[in-house]
Amino acid sequence: MDGILLVDKPSGITSNSLVQKVKKHLKSLTGSEVKVGHTGTLDFFASGLMVLTLGKATRLTEYFQGLDKEYIATGELGKITDTYDIQGQVIQEKECTITEEELEKIILSFEKTYPQMPPPFSSKRINGVRAYQLAKKGITPQLKPKVVTIYSIQILEINLPEFTIKVHCSSGTYIRSLIKEIGDEAGCGAYTKSLRRTRVGRFSVEDATPLDKLLAMELSEIEKLVISVHEGLYFFPEITLDEGFDRRFLHGQRFRVPFDIQGNVRVFSKDGRFLGVGFVREDRILQPVKVFL
Repeated sequence: MDGILLVDKPSGITSNSLVQKVKKHLKSLTGSEVKVGHTGTLDFFASGLMVLTLGKATRLTEYFQGLDKEYIATGELGKITDTYDIQGQVIQEKECTITEEELEKIILSFEKTYPQMPPPFSSKRINGVRAYQLAKKGITPQLKPKVVTIYSIQILEINLPEFTIKVHCSSGTYIRSLIKEIGDEAGCGAYTKSLRRTRVGRFSVEDATPLDKLLAMELSEIEKLVISVHEGLYFFPEITLDEGFDRRFLHGQRFRVPFDIQGNVRVFSKDGRFLGVGFVREDRILQPVKVFL
């Protein structure tokens, strides 16, 4: 079983636990181990879209990790927790006297590209150790800001001290940090009460299967949900190789191609078979990167 599977993660479960549950279910149905990977974690308290890679598609996980994301988040002003979310301990409380109009301006001011500081409780590695592992021991992680882009923010509701927003952002953006930053600008801090990922690239949570429903499905039902590897890589242009060149590609050989394309490409044979991912250099030399024999 090779391809992409869209799963709607419930809150109250880790991303790794979700993957293990799916692996166990597929093994019970197929009688053998099925490779399952994810293309980006969701926090324990968060829900929403997880893009899972199955079988040979696990080799392509890195390509999906860079896709834009969309989230719906609710923040509460006046409190800061150590984790920046509802799971943490409140470490600061401050009365918030901001008006709805003032808050709207602050929220929309974050539609920009800027260096964002990750939360102390995050999966960022510091000298090989996860930041949250240090934070749990009372050690302040020495994190570095990462440049992120907030493409758009839609204000869904303001009911002070709470506000709910829909955010379209670049990969690597921490919504928990964004909510806190909005609170800091409001002068009273904020933490994330709820978080739901609704989109990864073109993949939508509306097309995802809730985890509990997936774990009750038969193999034939799950197979119908699997997106083929080449369809999942929709964000790469495709090229078709003439007969003979397909074999050269599969054998890892480099050669010149007659295409005015640069970067990663999906490579197909003349008969429509997906051969893998290649990289076309500036001099039009195609380099095989991930070959599917």
